[in-house]
Amino acid sequence: MTTNISSVRGLTDTWDDRGGHLWPKDREVAREDATIVRYAVRGPVGAPTVVFCAGYLCPDNFWRDLAPDLVHDHRVIMLNYRGVGASSEAGGGARTTDAGAYAIEHLADDVAAVMDAEAVGRATGAPATVIGHSMGVQVALALWRRRPELVGRLALIAGPYGSPLKTFYGRSIAANVFPLVSIAGPALPRGVLRPLMHALELPVTMPVARAIRALGPHTPEEGMHGYRWHLGRVDPRTAIWTARGMAEYDAGSFLTEVDVPMLIAVGGADSWCPTSVGDALLERVPHAELLVVPEASHGLPIEFPELLLPRIRALADERAAG
Repeated sequence: MTTNISSVRGLTDTWDDRGGHLWPKDREVAREDATIVRYAVRGPVGAPTVVFCAGYLCPDNFWRDLAPDLVHDHRVIMLNYRGVGASSEAGGGARTTDAGAYAIEHLADDVAAVMDAEAVGRATGAPATVIGHSMGVQVALALWRRRPELVGRLALIAGPYGSPLKTFYGRSIAANVFPLVSIAGPALPRGVLRPLMHALELPVTMPVARAIRALGPHTPEEGMHGYRWHLGRVDPRTAIWTARGMAEYDAGSFLTEVDVPMLIAVGGADSWCPTSVGDALLERVPHAELLVVPEASHGLPIEFPELLLPRIRALADERAAG
């Protein structure tokens, strides 16, 4: 079911829009669990479809340089995951207590529901180019695994196929510590957690992020402002449970089965997704090519979009022409 938001104001709009939008989310689809997933569609009707799968708690900021270029000759779909941007929490307006509702598989099913609503897929002769960044790489791979008829090709940017906690700074210590955080965190009062989320809006977060190599010197500060502002409005439990879903997902068992063309792009200065992850993907996926940007960090899509766009276009347009 797809509905324009303007026709349902006061009915499904019972939560605050967390903002951070490149494009206003003016369409929505209702999931079986009552989650409302909101999204935007831009570009010529009938053009090849591109679907963006964002990273962890990301609204649209990492697509700011890619989407406006692609929209001229592609049908571009940009959505917010459950609990992010304009979409509802899992289960609709009510706050769920189900941590599993934010598993990667559920996020992938949200993407699939949007694509079904927009008649994307092999049934209509139009499988999409699915572009994932960071956690969106896991979502994109889960989408292919669960609904392969929707996916014609994959562009995986600066994201691991398994738990990033195992590759963060090249060590696995975070994977050992996080289970304790994921249990203790949601048990804390919201009044304690909420100020911590709002603290991410402070200007000091950018130099700190660069100091710990979460972002690099090429990451534009204006490209992160909307993300930081948005994070301050995300429910802390959603943040923890989404991180748990990301930590528990691993696509490694089926990578050799992926039968669509794939572009893998990684940054040489990325602490979350080192180049070794790209090498491992390239070894396992039959139809893949690898792009390594030596100076790029985890912010690759907004650091070097001029290097990504030609490769993404080649991937999307070659299959569309074929």
